Amino acid sequence: MEPTDGKPVIAVIDDEFQWLKAYKRMFRSSNYSIDAYSDPRVFLDTIEKYPNRFAGILCDINMPLISGHEVFEAVKKNKRTQNIPFLIVSGVLTQGQNLSKIQTTAYVSKMDDDLRKKIFDELIEVVENWPKVEAYLHGQNVSKKDIDFFCQFFINYQRFFNEILDYIRQMEQACVNSDDHAMAQISKQCMDFMDTIHNKCMGIISLMQESPEKTSFIRKICTRGRSSLNMLQNFQFMLSEETSSQNEFRDFLDDCRESLEKIILGTESGYNLRE
Repeated sequence: MEPTDGKPVIAVIDDEFQWLKAYKRMFRSSNYSIDAYSDPRVFLDTIEKYPNRFAGILCDINMPLISGHEVFEAVKKNKRTQNIPFLIVSGVLTQGQNLSKIQTTAYVSKMDDDLRKKIFDELIEVVENWPKVEAYLHGQNVSKKDIDFFCQFFINYQRFFNEILDYIRQMEQACVNSDDHAMAQISKQCMDFMDTIHNKCMGIISLMQESPEKTSFIRKICTRGRSSLNMLQNFQFMLSEETSSQNEFRDFLDDCRESLEKIILGTESGYNLRE
């Protein structure tokens, strides 16, 4: 394991060597060291042995040995590494991708005009500022469990919207089967899930709004958090509306699914919670 000269380490995983070189140049004048991996399996072995080594992770999606989605899932399954900010940088992301796996700190296209700025805005800003937020919330007697929950909601909001999307798909299937009882049960579970998110996160957002040190990062957290919760409330409101026919309900579920997919991808104006 190479020494880092005391600098925080960012793991970069990409099977294309020219991109690894580009990322190294990108970080050359920064306060960070880069561990570059062309083989994601080597990275996963390393993070398993040294879970505290990495301050952030930057990963490609399309790799021949293991996909970026699989790397993400492995990192997030491990409680020792699940809160490490994780940024997907890829040349391609379309509706055809597996939406259930687009769960990450953020998605940045390799084709973005100012790629370096996007990476630093979405990854390095979180790496540098989240520990301060965590310390402040701990000082306000917020439990570690609730802090971790909110951390995931902020850096990995797609995970929560994916769960709502799963409920919507279950309701669509129940609707196809004309199973009114199942639809009512799934709808209630979905509403309860959204209530849990709202109740846990709104209190923390309110605490941060009262912070004497309202940095730009704290303002960003509060803005994004409120935007996410507003989206949830919109879905709660829609789910509580009565529909006059099964066909109308199917159309409603179809609209919900399309909206959730746009939120998860975050590539369409008005649905991008990172804007």
